[in-house]
Amino acid sequence: MTSKLGLFTRRFVSNQAASASALTKPKKFYKEVSVINETDEKTGNQIHKVLLDHRVLKTQGGQVLKLDSYPLALAIAEEWSSQDEFLQLGQMRLTGLAFTAQDNPLEQTADTISQKILDYVDGDTVLFFNPESSKLHRYQSEKWAPLIQNLNSDIGTQIRYSENILDCDVASNNDKDKIDRWIRQHNFPALVGLQYATESVKSFIIAYNALRHHIDPETAIDAATLEQRTQAETWGNVEWAHGLEREELMTRLSAACLFVYFNSNNFTSKTI
Repeated sequence: MTSKLGLFTRRFVSNQAASASALTKPKKFYKEVSVINETDEKTGNQIHKVLLDHRVLKTQGGQVLKLDSYPLALAIAEEWSSQDEFLQLGQMRLTGLAFTAQDNPLEQTADTISQKILDYVDGDTVLFFNPESSKLHRYQSEKWAPLIQNLNSDIGTQIRYSENILDCDVASNNDKDKIDRWIRQHNFPALVGLQYATESVKSFIIAYNALRHHIDPETAIDAATLEQRTQAETWGNVEWAHGLEREELMTRLSAACLFVYFNSNNFTSKTI
């Protein structure tokens, strides 16, 4: 009996410790953050690594984080440098995107990412206007119609909005082929950021407009939460709750836009 009780106690304590550990934020274990530049032995290209004191930052998969973009490396270093006593890992968006792009835990490819993004097109919220509310319909015409037009003008699509949620012809196969070709112009890390942007605002069209600098992230979040904000005008809302949700969306989309931009552009520096 004593033996069984001891075994039970050890298991209980062990489980409690594991639960506590999972809920406890990791404590900051470094003082200085810096970036070093090296030449990749395999490719011969310059890569950038983040150092926590003198230890190289590694991904969750145990790989040394290697970044092609120096500005991205500086931005990730700033995320780690800005941490207080405990690490807010869930709020380090650029770090998380970089880890995901390098580890690729879901073994994604350009094909799978492109298809996931295209899945948002047929049911994109921006393409379906509500004819039952004159106020909401007016706002949708003012805020959403220009976003559709920007996409059509940029890549030659003929996507249209509808007032029928059962309408399946808002985007033709030719439109989706053009969108697919635009998506595939990006390298794999940028694709990861593009998917994250689309999923954050639940709309490819809104994400596209933000990524192409047609609108800023704040305007993008306004477009993504248009129906909610319209209802709040009429019925009121819980300010702090909606404020937190808005800030969360803002950080997600802003990080995604930066991540795509840094991975899609070449940067040079010159010392005078």
